[in-house]
Amino acid sequence: MNSVREKVLELGFDSKLQFYLSTLVIILVLAIPILIVHKWSHRRNLPPSPPSVPILGHLHLLGPKAHQSLAKLSEKYGPIMFLKLGTKSTLVISSPEMAKEVFKKHDLAFSQRPRMTCTDLLVTNKEGFAFQSNTPSWRNLRKIFMLEMLSPNRVQQAQKIRAQETAYMLKAILRDVTENPNTPIALNPKLSLLTTNFISQMILSKRYFSHDRGEETAEAKEFKYVNAEMMQLLGSIFPADCLPWLYWFDIGGLQKRTKTLYPRFQAILTTILSDRRRERLADGDAHVDKDLVDVLLTHEEKSGDGATLNELNIRGVVWDAFAGGTDTQVAATEWAMAHLIQSPDLIHELRSEIDAVVGTDQRLVADSDIASLPLLQAVVKETFRLHPPTPLLLPHETHEPCKVAGFDVPAMTRLFVNVWAMGRDERVWEDPMVFNPKRFLEGELKSVDVTGQHFQLMPFGTGRRICPAVAIGMAGVHLFVASLVHAFDWSLPDGVVELDMSENVGMVTPMASPLRAVPSPRLPPHLYSVVS
Repeated sequence: MNSVREKVLELGFDSKLQFYLSTLVIILVLAIPILIVHKWSHRRNLPPSPPSVPILGHLHLLGPKAHQSLAKLSEKYGPIMFLKLGTKSTLVISSPEMAKEVFKKHDLAFSQRPRMTCTDLLVTNKEGFAFQSNTPSWRNLRKIFMLEMLSPNRVQQAQKIRAQETAYMLKAILRDVTENPNTPIALNPKLSLLTTNFISQMILSKRYFSHDRGEETAEAKEFKYVNAEMMQLLGSIFPADCLPWLYWFDIGGLQKRTKTLYPRFQAILTTILSDRRRERLADGDAHVDKDLVDVLLTHEEKSGDGATLNELNIRGVVWDAFAGGTDTQVAATEWAMAHLIQSPDLIHELRSEIDAVVGTDQRLVADSDIASLPLLQAVVKETFRLHPPTPLLLPHETHEPCKVAGFDVPAMTRLFVNVWAMGRDERVWEDPMVFNPKRFLEGELKSVDVTGQHFQLMPFGTGRRICPAVAIGMAGVHLFVASLVHAFDWSLPDGVVELDMSENVGMVTPMASPLRAVPSPRLPPHLYSVVS
C-alpha cells in the first residue's frame, strides 16, 4: 500500500489535487457572495443595468475614458444606470432630469465621499474639503474657506493679483513673438505659471514661478513635479477601489507611486506651514492675517484642545486649493482658445465686443469689464458645456438606502454624474457637437449659468458638494480668454488646417495635444508692461 502511495506522490498527483482543491475553494469563496448578492438584487427594483460578468461586474465595459464609455451605455440603458464596478455598487446619471431628481430630493444622502485608495495613502487629501465626507469637520472647513476667499477684501486682492499675473503672461508672449516672429507658442505652460502664481499668492503670499527664461529654483521644480504627479494619481482608477483584495497586489504600481509621492508632498506642506508659524511667532500680536494659510492657522490657535481644525485639515485645505484652482482654469482657457482660433468669424466678433468696452490704446481688460461682455460669457459657458473639467465630477456616495426616480438604491452606492454626456445630449441641446456660444445669448438659455442652479450645465457640481471656488475659477477663465483675444491676433501654425480636439485622461480633462498657435501683437507696446 505504501508503495502505491509513493508512486502517486512521484507522479505529482497529490500536489495537483491540492492545487485543484485550493482553486475550487477560492472560486467558491469569490462566487458565492456574488451569487447571493445577484439573487438578492433581483428582489429589488434596481435601475436598468447592462449584463455583468462574475467578479468584474461591469468593469470590462469601461474604456480608458470612462465618461465616454458611460455615455455610450446610457444611450442604450437610459439616463439612470446601476453598475457593479467590481464589488462596488455604482449609480450613473446622465441627464438634467435625473440630476435634478438626485440633488433636489437626495442631496443630503449623496453628500458623502467614498473611501479611495489614493486619498487614503496620501492621508492629507481626505482631511480637506474636496474628498472628505459630509462631517462637522468638513462643514467647518468649507465655511472657513468660503468666508475667507469670498470676502470683499479677498475679492479685491484676487482682482489685483489676477491682473498682475495676466500682464506678466502677456509680456512673456510678446517677448516670444518679438524674438521669433510667426512662430507658434504653447499656451499651456504660460497659463500654468499664471494660475499657479495666482493661487499661491492667494494661499500663502508667494510666487513660485517666473515667466523669465532663467533656471527654475529647486523649490519650484519640486512643486511642479509633485502637483503634476498628484493630479495624475487622483485621476487614475486604482484597481483596489473596485476589487479591494487587489490592494495586496498593486497591479499597475499606482500604490507604489502614491507612497513614493507622499513624503515629497508632505515636505512641501511642512515647509509652508513651518515658515509661516515662525513668521507669526516673530510678529507676535502685530501679525495680520494676509492669506488663507494665516486664516487657517488663526482658527487652529483659537480652537483649543477640543479643536475642530487640526494640522491635517490645514494641510488638506491648502492642497485642495492648489489642485482645484490651477489645472481647471488652464484646461478651460486652452479649450476656449482652441475653439476660437478655429472660428475666425467668432473670434473677430468677440474681439470687437472687447475693443468696444476696453478700447485698444489705454488699458488691458479688467475683471470689472466682464459683466459688459455677454459674448465672452457665452464663450466660457459653451466651453464648459463641451469640456467640463471633471467629466464625472468627484464621486459621491450614499450611506443610506434611498429611492431615485422610483428605483431602489442600496446604501454605500457610489454616484457618478456624467456632466460630459449631459452637455452633449441632443435631447437638451440643438446641434450639441457644434461650438456655438450664441445659443446662450437668446431664449431660455440666456439665464443659464454654471453655479449649480441649472442642471443642464453643472460643470462644477451642485448642492452641498458644489466646488466652493466656482466664482474664483470663473473670474480667472473670463479674464484670461478676454486678455489673450484682446492683446493678440491668433492663427494656426503653417500646414495645420484643423486642431486635434481629443481629450487627455486625468483628474482634469485637458487637450490631448496641447494648443500651439501663432500670436501677433495688436496693442501699443506700453500696454504689455506689468501692472504695478
